[in-house]
This record gives sequence, C-alpha cells and structure tokens, in this order.
Amino acid sequence: QAGDLAAEAYFPAALGETPPLAADARRSADGRRGALLKLVAGLLGTGLDELIQRDARRRQRRLVAGITVTAVIALSMAVLAAFALSAREDAKRRLSQSEDLIGFMIDDLRGQLAPLGQVAVLKSVGDQALEYFESLEDADLTEAALLRKSRALYQIGEVYFELGEFQQAQVSFGLSLEQARVLAAADPDSSARLFELSQAEFWAGYAAWYARDLEQAEQHLQAYHQAAWALHSREPDNPDWVMETFWAANNLGSLAFGRQRYEVALGYFQEAVARIELLLGQEATLERRFERTAVQSWLGSTYYHLGDLGQSSTAFQSALAEPLDNENALHREERAYFHGKLAAVELHRGRLDAARTHAIAAVEAATALSQADPDSMELLYTRSAQDLQLARVDLYEGKPVDVSTLTEAVARLMTADTPPPKWQALAIDVAELRIRTDAGITEDWKELLQSRNISEHFGRQLSFAISLAEKTNADPGEIRELLATAEAQYDMSKDFDLVLPLLRCYRGLGDSAGVSNMSAVLEAAGSQHPDFIGGAAAIQP
Repeated sequence: QAGDLAAEAYFPAALGETPPLAADARRSADGRRGALLKLVAGLLGTGLDELIQRDARRRQRRLVAGITVTAVIALSMAVLAAFALSAREDAKRRLSQSEDLIGFMIDDLRGQLAPLGQVAVLKSVGDQALEYFESLEDADLTEAALLRKSRALYQIGEVYFELGEFQQAQVSFGLSLEQARVLAAADPDSSARLFELSQAEFWAGYAAWYARDLEQAEQHLQAYHQAAWALHSREPDNPDWVMETFWAANNLGSLAFGRQRYEVALGYFQEAVARIELLLGQEATLERRFERTAVQSWLGSTYYHLGDLGQSSTAFQSALAEPLDNENALHREERAYFHGKLAAVELHRGRLDAARTHAIAAVEAATALSQADPDSMELLYTRSAQDLQLARVDLYEGKPVDVSTLTEAVARLMTADTPPPKWQALAIDVAELRIRTDAGITEDWKELLQSRNISEHFGRQLSFAISLAEKTNADPGEIRELLATAEAQYDMSKDFDLVLPLLRCYRGLGDSAGVSNMSAVLEAAGSQHPDFIGGAAAIQP
C-alpha cells in the first residue's frame, strides 16, 4: 500500500538518498559530453556505465550509417566522373582517381568497418566496383592503370570472401588473375608483376577451395607455388620471398590433407618446416614461431593419419614446446588443441597416464577460453572436444564418466544458428560415449543426428553403430552396409583413423581375415589402444 512506503520512495531516484555523481565539464576532467551524461544519468535514475554504453552504441550506429552513405555516394560520383569525361587524357586521370578511391573504400575503409562487424556495408561498393571494372576496355588503359585494376579486383574479391560469397569472390579473383597474367607476360623480368601474379593465383585458388572446386584450387595453388619459388630464385636473400615459399607449400599441404592425400601432404608440410626454419635462423620473431607451431601441428595430424604414432607424438610435442604468447587467446587455443591431440595419440599408444596429463591440460585451457566468451560456439566446441578426450581416458581406466555436460554442449551446438563445422563429429562421438557408459540416447537425439549431414564421418558412424550393436539387438545388414562404405574409404585413402573402427567391426562380425589385416596395421603403428588389446563383444542379431 502507498502508506507503507518510506517518504523517499515518492521522489525520483535523482533526489533520493544517494546523490548523483558530480559532473565536471572541464576538458581536464569529464569534458562536456561526459559531464552531460553524468547529469542525465542522475536525472533518469540510470547507471552511468549503462548510459555511456548506450551512447557509444548510438554513436557507432551513426558512424556506420555515415560511412555507408558516404562510400556509396563517393563511388557513384567517381564512376560517373570517369565515364562522363570525353577527353582521353582527362578520362585516364579521372580513371586513376576512381581506382584510388575504390582502393581506399575496399582496403582502408574495410579496416575501419571490420572491428565494428560491418564489412557487409561494403557489399554494395563491391558490386558497383566489379560492374565498373568489367565495363573497362584494357586497350584504353595504361600499364599502371591495369596494375591498379588487378589489385583492386582481388581486394573486392577479399570482401566477398569475408562475407562468405565464394562464387562472387571467384568472379572477382578470376578477373584479377586475367589482368595479372597479361601484365606479367608483358614484362616477364619484373619481380613486382610476378608477385602480383602470385597473389592473384593464390586468391583464385583459395576461393575455388572454399567453393569446393578442389581440382581448380590445386591448379591455382600449384601456380602460386611455382611463382613463389621463381621469386625466391631471383632474390634468394629476400625474406619476403622465402615466406611466400613457406605459405605456398603450407597451402598445398593443407589442400592435400583435406583430400586425404596424406603422403602428398607430408611432403609439402616438410618443405614448409624447412622454409620457416630458414627464416627463424635469421630472426626468431613471434609471428614466425607461431607459423612453425601451426605447421608442426599439421605434421602431427598427417603422421597420425599415416599410422606413424611415434612421429605424430614428436611433432605435437614440438608444437607444444614452441614459446608463444600466453596472453594471446589464439595462441592459448592452439596449445589446448595440441594437448588434446597428444592425449588422443598417447591413448592410442596405451600410455594412459600421459594421455590423462595432456587431456587435463587441454580441458583447463579450453574451459578458461570458453568462460571468457560464453556465447562463442567455436569455443564451446573446443572445450567440449577436450572434455570428450578426458572422458575417454576415464572410460578406459574404469573411472566414472559424467556425460551430462557433454550432452548439454552438443544440444547447444545442434540448435545453434551457425554451429562450428566439426560439430557433427563431436555429436557422434558423444552419442557413442553415452552408449558405452549405458547412458543411452533418446529417439530425439537419433532423429537429430540422422537429419544432419554426417555422411563424411565414416569411421565415427561405424564406431557408433558397433557400440550400439554391442549393447542391443542389431541388424547385421545395417552394420555391413556401413562397413562397405568405410572399407571403400580406407582402400582409397589408407586413413589410419579408420583402422580401429574396422577392426571392431570385423571382430563383431567374426571376420578373422579382416581382424588379421587391421591388427597388422595397428601393430606396425605401435598401437596399444584399449579397444585393440582388450577385444570386443560379438554383434548379436
């Protein structure tokens, strides 16, 4: 009731017991804007911090809107000016100005908009600029203008790439590449033009890669590799060209790895290690150390898929030993990943104590990162992947396994608007862990797993099916169908990651020849995985 309230309750918050903060409009103190915000906060009864944040957001929106309008108007005026002038020399001068303006908006302006998360603002600029450049006749342009055109085109492509519009990026990068090839052919002794050509080849390959045109991607990245080495042969002591050869080899290794061509990938990654170590011998910068760490990690994964567990462990240990920046979140995330990979490798080697040590270190690092940014699905995935590694060690050591946290995490990832690309693999692994620990999975989970595109995870699907079959009555026909797919994949790639699931399946089906073949592969790799040395239950129809 009104009569029960204290007298102070009838006054606005600004006139209550706690006086508002004093405002000092002098430049040396709050300044005019800060003082105004303090006064308004007091009158409205609103927290000063909250009001400052509201004001900052409002000013940011005004900034983005102003940049957008200015960019579009400026580009339109520049393009119209270039077309409107009829005098040849004046048109060329205006053309140069137009290209410089486009370069500013696509390159410099992008740097201002990216921190605000507003790169999409430049899409309309990119659309108009691409249309503008496609309309130009090369015969009317000087060589300098052609070079600017090539650079501007791949800058436009970078914007499309950041927006995930890979087809449009390919168009822009393709036009840039055509221009760069013409310029390089006109002056083959020019290192500057060869460099521009190398960059155009790289971006064309990168866009094709993300558009899943892998053959085209490989052609362009091979051309980039050749151009990088040509530059290095001209100036062997130029560290920039050595770095280009490193990136070129690393890109081809990553592409080959993704295509499960592990022997090919190994050669490129070894080349990349040699190139970066050459640079580190000259100057051991943090950036170069991080690059070596990344390629050592690629080597560790490649050796694993080739079935060389010893070399895999050595490579990941080398990556982990690299002195990085512990204040850098990306560096800490990489270290969590290295610990997690070492946990998996040591588990395969039967070294459960070492596997546990690395799994705990991975969980601690990944949990700290996720807690710092709880809305990040990428970091939730990273943390959950490391939780899974530790849970597996618990399982094989006969310790209690808590799957509830993992289950909740997978449920969040499943329903996220933009889940991380590898969430499906994690979902299958957690589902299998629930079956192995007798926690089971609901029909909703089964339907959700089946509704998503998980066909690429042959080994995981097979492991899941086997674990389910060991616990329940199963149709051997379904198991054999999955087995046939996994066998075809193994025949093509010889991927060591498929060997253990295949062994478990052959054991369950009573296929002694299959068991013998897979056992030989595991023995050659030095595996002492609990699933290998411990046997498995037969699949009962």
